[in-house]
Amino acid sequence: MLKQKSPAAEVATDPAIKKKRIRDPQRTRQHIIDAALDEFTERGFDGARMDAIAEQSQTNKSLIYRYFDSKEALYIAGLTDTYEKLRASQHDIHFDDPDPVESMRKLIESTFDSFAKNPRLVRILTHENVQNARFLRQSMNIKLLYTPLMDKLNHVIKKGQDAGIFRQHIEMKNLYISISSLGYFYFSNIHTLGVVLDEDLSKKKNIQNQRRQAVEMVIAWLTAPAPEQ
Repeated sequence: MLKQKSPAAEVATDPAIKKKRIRDPQRTRQHIIDAALDEFTERGFDGARMDAIAEQSQTNKSLIYRYFDSKEALYIAGLTDTYEKLRASQHDIHFDDPDPVESMRKLIESTFDSFAKNPRLVRILTHENVQNARFLRQSMNIKLLYTPLMDKLNHVIKKGQDAGIFRQHIEMKNLYISISSLGYFYFSNIHTLGVVLDEDLSKKKNIQNQRRQAVEMVIAWLTAPAPEQ
């Protein structure tokens, strides 16, 4: 049986693309990261092999080490790339929508969709949690990615509070954790939950139902009167 090539390997076999990549260091770097993420998400950091990454990227280890000092540096670059793409999916949201409820609805949907459309994101986050965020702690870039998002989230919530739409006393970090967990938990446990509940949770209908419920749950909490302290 022929071994199925990864998307990164298939791109690399095109002579025109291969030639262009030689003259494009940034594209070569991204190509290596993409191949590395395939290996890291499949085997985790400890199980991933640099030889396999070189083979999948149609390069060699000498070239990889020219761009990345070590296996750890390559993993952190892949982790950073993953978070950057997650944040990019939320940058296009119009947080200045006159209706703060609509802004929150778009944020919840976008966050859920990021997990739904990118299984690799779910898997690498799971691997990193198993490592107790061992490598995430080393990347200040990832931490900085969250600052603009949290600022925008705070702006929308305050707008809703000032308009008497959202409850008072909302902790932004807890709110963001809740929004993320409603998507991440579903897809990180989709197979085990599918067995326990005897349901194919990967079906489009089930994903759409879960997405709608995630939105309704958060919006319902935001717009419900806060209990007296």
